[in-house]
Amino acid sequence: MKEKLAGMWSVREEGTEFSSFSKIWDKLIFLISVAFIVFHLYTAYFGVVSGVGQKAVHLLFMVVLLYMKDFMIPKQGAVKKAWNVILLILGAVSILYVFQIWSALTYRRGIIYQTDIIFGILCILGLLVATKRRVAASLAIVVCCFIVFSFVGPWMPGFLKHTGMTLKSFTNVIFLGSEGVFGTALYASAQNVALFVILGAIFEATGVGDFMIQLASMAFGKFTGGPAKVSVIASGFFGSISGSAIANVVGTGTFTIPMMKKVGFDPEFAGAVEATASTGGQIMPPIMGSGAFIMAEMIGVSYFTIVKAAFIPSVLFYLAALLQVHFYAKKHGIKGVAKDTLPDKKNVLKRAYLILPLVFLVVALGVWKWTITRTGFYSIVLAVVLSCFRKETRINFEKFKEIVNNSVNGCITVAVACAIVGVIIGVVMGTGIGVRLSTILIDVAGGKLFLLLALTMVCSLIMGMGMPTNGCYLVLSILIAPALVKMNVSLLAAHLFIFYFGCISSVTPPVALAAYAAAGIAKCNPGKCGIKAFKLAISGFILPFMFIYNPALMLDGSFLNIVRALITAFAGVYCLAGAMERYLVRWEISRIETVVLCAAALLLIDPNLITDVIGIGVAAALILIHGAKDKVKKADVQDA
Repeated sequence: MKEKLAGMWSVREEGTEFSSFSKIWDKLIFLISVAFIVFHLYTAYFGVVSGVGQKAVHLLFMVVLLYMKDFMIPKQGAVKKAWNVILLILGAVSILYVFQIWSALTYRRGIIYQTDIIFGILCILGLLVATKRRVAASLAIVVCCFIVFSFVGPWMPGFLKHTGMTLKSFTNVIFLGSEGVFGTALYASAQNVALFVILGAIFEATGVGDFMIQLASMAFGKFTGGPAKVSVIASGFFGSISGSAIANVVGTGTFTIPMMKKVGFDPEFAGAVEATASTGGQIMPPIMGSGAFIMAEMIGVSYFTIVKAAFIPSVLFYLAALLQVHFYAKKHGIKGVAKDTLPDKKNVLKRAYLILPLVFLVVALGVWKWTITRTGFYSIVLAVVLSCFRKETRINFEKFKEIVNNSVNGCITVAVACAIVGVIIGVVMGTGIGVRLSTILIDVAGGKLFLLLALTMVCSLIMGMGMPTNGCYLVLSILIAPALVKMNVSLLAAHLFIFYFGCISSVTPPVALAAYAAAGIAKCNPGKCGIKAFKLAISGFILPFMFIYNPALMLDGSFLNIVRALITAFAGVYCLAGAMERYLVRWEISRIETVVLCAAALLLIDPNLITDVIGIGVAAALILIHGAKDKVKKADVQDA
């Protein structure tokens, strides 16, 4: 039987041509993928499908395409192929079942049938397997723990004890309810995220990413440590579009890392620069990957509100990285690249029109107050139209296939993560553990906000080490954010705090995945690269505390407060960068001075006027002392 199945489902193998079956299968995947994109463009223009429709169709496409793609993985046995087909059919049927009965749920008044339970179990099983394959095994394990917890409540100790959920109540909340699988998180993916993943794929295929790299090279390449500064700027732009730290490292690092090594940066530092800059792309407006869209849906604010709040902290993060790169280059005497090797200004500026969709996106959302879906649709249309102006950016069939493939691959991960996190949300809501957990966290922190923030930071970093940023954010936004809100932290600040540390976990040892990817390109020690990336990203560990204590950094406050916050934050970031590289202005500094400078940076976190004055005063004193020493040295030289 196995031999027959293997013969029937023959797929590509190394050294052999495609079988006729595999060619047909590939074409079918492509056609379904195109249908997925058409569906989202159509609903963006004409309006989303009401009820569960938009979410169900979106998830149906993702589940079907995921298992169809997995079916084509080379060198699979017949059993694995059969398992993929079974998961595909059961996943599709269970989602179609929800779509078919959704309108009738209003009249049922909570009555749950046996078929509801069966299809609910099948749906969750399919999502768990999909999560393990495309998101993270750790997230699948966490979800399984919550599922078990929902049924064993009466036997749990202390604050974890609850009445327990039956199979019927579990199905009602998780599978058929509006707070479970088909809840807010999946709606964010189905309505908004998909459009901007498609837009990002178009940008990548039409050369917008390459344009940004060349623009950064033209602007910064000739300066001290130029290639590293190019990496910071280009990766920030590219990462905002891609939303994946590792994809960003691979996309821009293959160009920037060799360039950094060529001018004198050691391989570990070159890899660390790329990893840090790529990681920060997820917090860089205007797109911020897909995180901003999910967050906007989760907390019920406009997308532009998220972008506005994230703007100053993201700029400060990249400013800190640029300063550290500059200090490192000064300290080691690393120059920029030769002018004759820089991109031609005329050729680069001829393609400046390619970033018009990004400009349009900001104006449409911020000034015209358009909806996210309307803005996303017209941004895509504008990007496609502009790509037609030059032959090298024009979308031919090969580029179209690339756009379709990248769009689907990007959407699958987000959609599966959003759907499976719905299980956790449903369990938290159904058992009431969320309220009790918030109280416990506050008690553990002793009612001290700083301790609660530190605890949240640790949880975010640990969770983020094992799963993508969006999955980490979604879980912690349900479990921990309510505790921060109870301590009078604004809802937006609480969610941004969690999101930032979920991002930074990509360069936090021992599981610094972005740094390890960069180390592979730089051909260096992954551990050392991870430690240097951690140092370069140190501002990312401070900035979330800064905007919690000083909301003016999220553009929340009077003009004067915002200006003061900017000045003190810049001073703090400058001191921190100098302390990390043991370099200040143009002087190397001692270990004691490094500690003093670091203390000055920490004092500037607190928006209190006294701590700000002390922090700036300490930094100014160090600069004056070194300036005075320089004058004495010059005088001695002249006397000699």
